Amino acid sequence: MGGQQSMALLIEHLDRSAVEPLVICPGPGPLTDHLTALGCPVVHIPLYHLKARTLGSVWRSSRRIRALLRERAIDIIAPDASRDALTAGLAKLGTNTKMVWFVRLTARYSLDPLLGWLADAMIGDSDDTKRRFSRRLAGRHRTIVGGADLRRFRPSEDRSALRRSLDLPLDRLVLLFAGQVKEAKGVFDIVDALGHLKARAPDDVPFLVIVGTPDQPTIVTEIARRTEAQGTAADVRLHPQQANVERWMQAADVLLSGSHEDTEGMSRVLYEAMACGVVPVATNIRGNRDALTQDTGMLVPERDPSAIAAAVHALQADPLQLATMRAAGIQQARERFDIRRHARAVEAFYREVLRGSFAAPSGAEEPSDHRA
Repeated sequence: MGGQQSMALLIEHLDRSAVEPLVICPGPGPLTDHLTALGCPVVHIPLYHLKARTLGSVWRSSRRIRALLRERAIDIIAPDASRDALTAGLAKLGTNTKMVWFVRLTARYSLDPLLGWLADAMIGDSDDTKRRFSRRLAGRHRTIVGGADLRRFRPSEDRSALRRSLDLPLDRLVLLFAGQVKEAKGVFDIVDALGHLKARAPDDVPFLVIVGTPDQPTIVTEIARRTEAQGTAADVRLHPQQANVERWMQAADVLLSGSHEDTEGMSRVLYEAMACGVVPVATNIRGNRDALTQDTGMLVPERDPSAIAAAVHALQADPLQLATMRAAGIQQARERFDIRRHARAVEAFYREVLRGSFAAPSGAEEPSDHRA
């Protein structure tokens, strides 16, 4: 999932002389393998969704984590999901460990007051995550926008050659959707927008690439039904999730993000795309508004295929605007969304929390090295 990927990327770029990471995973799998390859130790402790029948299991896991915090003298525990924030928050009670909760979603959660109370501090990847909390708890929130690995996410040196290698058309505007393929991400709105573009200019239809794992198998069936009805079946291609998604971004002209309100926070795919030289057209929802400016992308109303189509048509009709926005997006990604910048800001925030200079009693001495 996106949050796990963001945390793994942060861990990869932490200054190991300042922060010694240790990760709790619910069990073996690709994430454990990836972290191990980065030289990050992993401990397996089950983590549970919060339901009445799992409360006992949540408590037992919190006890195991508490023992780990004491045994390893952990300074900071940093969960990045609401369910894990409760388990981690219970675990740190009675220890010297501080909890810094990574808040990624803009949607309010029923346990936010409790989780905000348990957290010593919170990191939000957009200002819009702060609105989940009361004014008192929002004082523990610091916005630190995420970052992309700019070694991977950068413009292609030869887009034509890249398109040929991916079997993409050289002479058409290429649109890209990258992410979990589900209705809440607006994938049907995007498919229907292509239908609007087909009706507007049958001989100049952009080519749409959808890259991602379908949330349900019926999603693929519904996409096929809609494209067939709109006459755009030949203009759409679906691919499963790609490990090298940056190549698809480098080959595309426009990234489409149709997410509905509060289905995510600041979408990482927006600034990854900008770093690759792709212009985002995204829904005007919380999180997206923090990521894009009028110089780097276009915001459209959610659940409005005609608005998506109009934005794409405007870019298609004005290559100079497309090129200008592409260059501005690349520049903004380099200045604002570099993962190295994000990692340094997180490290500095950890030091503030440990000193007690952020939403904590003053006077605490800063440890010489930190474990998180």
